[in-house]
Order: sequence, then C-alpha cells, then structure tokens
Amino acid sequence: MTERERSCGTAVLLSRLAVGDERAWRDLVDRNSGVVWGAVRAYSANRADAEDAWQATWLLLAENLHRLRDPDGVSAWLVTTARRESMRLARARRRESPSGLAGVLAETADGTETPESSAVRSLSAARMAQAFAQLSHRCQQLLRIMAVAPDASYEQIGTALGMARGSIGPKKQRCLRALRLRMLASGSSEAVEGVAV
Repeated sequence: MTERERSCGTAVLLSRLAVGDERAWRDLVDRNSGVVWGAVRAYSANRADAEDAWQATWLLLAENLHRLRDPDGVSAWLVTTARRESMRLARARRRESPSGLAGVLAETADGTETPESSAVRSLSAARMAQAFAQLSHRCQQLLRIMAVAPDASYEQIGTALGMARGSIGPKKQRCLRALRLRMLASGSSEAVEGVAV
C-alpha cells in the first residue's frame, strides 16, 4: 500500500469513525496496534502498565477524534499519546511505590517443567533482566519496542522513539552488543546464546 493509498484510507476511516462505524474502529486499531503497542511497551516497566497505557491511548483517540484534522497524522498522534500515557503512568507508579521501583511481572510455568529447569530458566531470566536494567534508557526503549513489535518498520520505530530511521539499525547492534557483554560479565554464558548481535 502506498502512502497516498494509506492516507486516503485513513481519511475514509476517520469519516466512518465520525458516524460511529464499529468496523472502522477495528480497521484503525488493526492498522496501528503494532506501533502503539511498541510505543507503550518501550516506555512501560511491565506488561500490565503497557496494557493500561494502550487502552488509555485508544480511549483518548475516541475522546479527541473530532479534533483530528490530518489523516496522515493519526499514527504519529497515537504514538505520541501512547508515549505520554506510558510516561504519565510510570510517574504515577513511582509515586505509589515507596522505593520508586516498578513492579515485575512473574511469568508462570506451563506445569510441564521440572523444578531444576524452572530454576535454571528463572536464574537466566533474572540475569537477563539485570543486564537489561544496566543498559541506557534509550537502549531499553529500542530493544523493548523491537521485541514487542517485531513487524514494525524502522520508520514506525523512529516515529515512536523520535529517532532518525537510519540510526535504528546501528543503535540496535550497539545495544545488543552491550547487553551481551553485560550478560557475559555476570557469568551467564548459557543465556547469551539467545542474544543475537
């Protein structure tokens, strides 16, 4: 789909949304959900907060739909709103927590795992999380958005993070290299195999 077709399609979707067409909402969400999810996940400490910010972003679009003038700007508006909602929620969470630390989601095992393999997996995940937390905020954002929205284009990622499209690939490589080095330094050679550089 060309940019012109996408723009015309978005204009039609917005006009359908204005008259309450439910299918238009589904189409708009389908078209933009990956980049919105990538933006909220890049700026959220955990999945629950990302989901809250994702829902708030779509609610704000519904509330402000009458203010949108440019169909070409809908994706950028959604990304900006997603980023702001995620940061707003993160600030609120820091105020709620006495230590200022965000909560960590515990992944549940499927029940077929042995206690030993579960312990090894937990240790590897903890080391990965520790190494990831030592990365710069910018690297964390970039790697999160690429992990949760692997189909997002570099243009979409650039819009979500405010980066030039041409800098995303090199930055990703530097971030992955830094993550690999931190994991090796922590003694997690078995988990490093999953970190491609």
